[in-house]
Amino acid sequence: MTDLTPAEVTAQAEPVANTQSGTFGGVCQTCTAPRQVKFFYDDPLTTPVTDLTTRFLDADETVLAQTRTYHPLNYGAKDTEAQIQEIRDNLGIAEQPDLPHAPLTIDTGAEADIDSAADDAWELEKGLVGDLWTFETAMVRTFQPYVDEWNRDGWTGAAGDFINGVGRGISSWWNGEKDFWGSAWGWLKSTTSSAASAAWDAVTSPIETAQALGRAAWDGAQAAYEQLENLVEILRALLTGDIDAFFEKTQLLAALRTAGGAIGEFGQMIYDAFQNGVEWLNSLIEMIRRTPVLGLIANTAMRVITMMTPNFWAEMVGTGGGFVIPEVIIWLICLLIGALAAASGAGAAPAVAALAARAASTAAKIRRLIKGSGNAFRAITRFLDLLQPIIAKIGPLGRKLRDSIREIQRGVVDKTQKLFMPTRYYLQRLRQLEFDVPGAHGPQRHEGDVTAKALGDRTYYGIDPMTGTKVDGVHGGNHMAPRNSTKFKTPADYVRADDFMRNTADFKAGVSSGDSSIEVIESISNPKLFGPSAQSRFMGKQRVGSAKNPTGMRDLDFRNGTIKAVYKKKPDGTYGLYTMFPQHSGVFPAVYPWK
Repeated sequence: MTDLTPAEVTAQAEPVANTQSGTFGGVCQTCTAPRQVKFFYDDPLTTPVTDLTTRFLDADETVLAQTRTYHPLNYGAKDTEAQIQEIRDNLGIAEQPDLPHAPLTIDTGAEADIDSAADDAWELEKGLVGDLWTFETAMVRTFQPYVDEWNRDGWTGAAGDFINGVGRGISSWWNGEKDFWGSAWGWLKSTTSSAASAAWDAVTSPIETAQALGRAAWDGAQAAYEQLENLVEILRALLTGDIDAFFEKTQLLAALRTAGGAIGEFGQMIYDAFQNGVEWLNSLIEMIRRTPVLGLIANTAMRVITMMTPNFWAEMVGTGGGFVIPEVIIWLICLLIGALAAASGAGAAPAVAALAARAASTAAKIRRLIKGSGNAFRAITRFLDLLQPIIAKIGPLGRKLRDSIREIQRGVVDKTQKLFMPTRYYLQRLRQLEFDVPGAHGPQRHEGDVTAKALGDRTYYGIDPMTGTKVDGVHGGNHMAPRNSTKFKTPADYVRADDFMRNTADFKAGVSSGDSSIEVIESISNPKLFGPSAQSRFMGKQRVGSAKNPTGMRDLDFRNGTIKAVYKKKPDGTYGLYTMFPQHSGVFPAVYPWK
């Protein structure tokens, strides 16, 4: 028999204690009854909310009892193990045996405790976003030799034979991703049109393609290669905070469990994590529903990956390293799962320790598949080395987010109350802002769905992101090309900024005076808005030259910038968002062509 730790003994005793013990100083048994509440997320798996502080209060706000919702360890189970299915119906429940029949209030803890944890989470998030900018800046220096060579020589240089041969698929993929994510460098020359239109099966067969790219040296190499498109879609779902797309796309990776080696281990871990996972999913859902951090990590990683130009991959393949982007993204996902598992509280932590260790072990095995020599291999190794400690910081942030969950339900009379916690607020609110007032155009021109290419095309060619043409989406005439085109990278930050602006003194003063239009400008570095080191949250392009005679493009610096919002009065007297966008404080000096 396996000896239990003190934490496991305490956890497993809790359900018994909650159903058998009385409330000290409570009313007589004939005036009381068992009461329970079950918390769920409204995510695609209806995940129970585990290890959540729960209080039962009377009409005078007196705390009658405080407990936590049940988690796997309460039943001797480990997260992602098959036993979870047997106890899943019990998870997320908080219960007490002898509470009054009268209506109760149920909440998730004292306001002061929740506020303190939320403040801690905000400080951790700001620090992590600053780290991403430091990382991106370091990566620009690391990949500069390859970018310089590529922008100078393109396919006529060292990458020529590579692109015209087995590299055509890579160059096609790379073209699309740099247009979507942009690049930490700024401008990158596209491959030729013929290469850009090449399909992934440009060579005689996928197997021969994988072999030619140096990908046949390990078990599961071909299976991972075939998942590349899906892997990138997972990162895009994180960027937009689309929990439905993220769950759908990530679960598809479970197909890799039939592959061999470390890739097969990864596929099995994904299968177990979603089929039998609960505790780590709580941390994941809190991250997606309340912060843009996972999306900003995905965005930064891909902006660096796009600096791995075709000539870089030509060198990697030539030195035995191969095209390892699928492995890099799989490694990243392993680290994310491990960090999210580490976000569990002290009471539930033993239940996810095995998953955290499994994720770390799988990540290490995946990383050992990334081999090579020379400068290209050293560059990609530096990418991995500098990104890993940033991802590790997700654990403490996730814990504070879970400690600061704020839910309250008043007038509860049912013996069993079910409470669903929303997971799609930012996306749903963003869709509302698109049509907040007639002519509203903020999200359509200044939010994450606007690609890096669309930003540049707007200021260079006068193409409106709302229509994809030179027709203006607001008034129907010609769209006037602005000198600067900017955006927030994530829906979460866009909605947060709108919420903040509506609570400023300028906005409230405009409402009080009944102004038809209210303009609010706030500093990005305001610690209650985004704080310092917020550059990684925004993107912007500036046209060099006039609209009639553009000569180049610059990237914008937002580190001391502002947010500008314009609100219009509605017929009912309320105010809707007309537009909102980040304003830069400076420009990065490099000028590059835009075609």
